[in-house]
Amino acid sequence: MRTNWWVPIAALVLTLLLSAECTAWWACGHHIVAVMAYEELRPQEREQLIQILKKHPRFDQDFKLPKGVRDEDRYWIGHAGYWPDVARDFEKWNRPTWHYQLGSSLSIGQVKLPKDPGLLPNDATLETQELYIKQAVTLCRNVLANHTETDANRAVAICWLAHLVGDAHQPCHGGSLYVERLFPDGDCGANSIPTKQQENLHALWDSLLGSRIDEGDVARRIKEIRANERGWVEAKLELRNKSKNSDCLCVRQKKPCGPC
Repeated sequence: MRTNWWVPIAALVLTLLLSAECTAWWACGHHIVAVMAYEELRPQEREQLIQILKKHPRFDQDFKLPKGVRDEDRYWIGHAGYWPDVARDFEKWNRPTWHYQLGSSLSIGQVKLPKDPGLLPNDATLETQELYIKQAVTLCRNVLANHTETDANRAVAICWLAHLVGDAHQPCHGGSLYVERLFPDGDCGANSIPTKQQENLHALWDSLLGSRIDEGDVARRIKEIRANERGWVEAKLELRNKSKNSDCLCVRQKKPCGPC
C-alpha cells in the first residue's frame, strides 16, 4: 500500500463537498462520503484498506453487518466513516472536540472570540482529547504514514480521517456565530438556531444526505451525485468566467473572486 494512500480519500471528499449542494451528514451521509472515496481506490488498495480496518479494536462489536447487506466491504468502509459518532457512547473512544473547529465563522458587535487552537501539539496521540478538526486530521494522517504504528491504531485513524474530512465541510462544524447580546458565547455551531425543518440549523444541515442507513439508498444517492457532477463543474466554470468580467466588483477591488 502506498504510504499516502489516504490522498484519494481526502481529495475526493474535498472535491465532492466543494462542488455539490450536499455538505452535511448523519449516518447515511458519512456512509456516502466514505464509499465514494473507497470507489476511487485501486482494487489492491481497497483490499488492504479493509484488511487494516478489520484490525479495529472494536470491529467485532461495532461493525456487525445488518441483515440483507450484499456488499460487506462497502458497508464496512461506510460504517468506518460514521464510527466516530458511534464512539460517542464509549468514554475511552469519545473525542467530542475533534468533530468541529473552534473559532468564529462570523462575529457581530463587541464579543470575545475563542483563541485559535493552533497547530497539532507535538505530543498528541489518538488518546488526546483536546484537539479540533484541523489538528485531528493532521494527527490521523501522521498515524497512517507511520509504519511503526499498529494496524489497530491505523484502523482508528482511517475512521477518524474519513469522518473528519466530511465534518470539516459541514458549515456548522467550521465555527460559530458570535453576536453581541444574542450569541455572546457563540451559537454552538448553529445548535442554538431553531428551524422548522429540523430541531435546529445544525441538525438541518446534518440531515441533508439522509437520516438512516440503507444500502440501496446509499447506492442511489451516490449515483445521483456522480450524475450531477458534470453539472456542478460546469456551474463553477460559468461562475468563474463571470468573475473575470471587468464589471465584477471583486476584480475592481483586486480581491479573490466569488459569486458577484
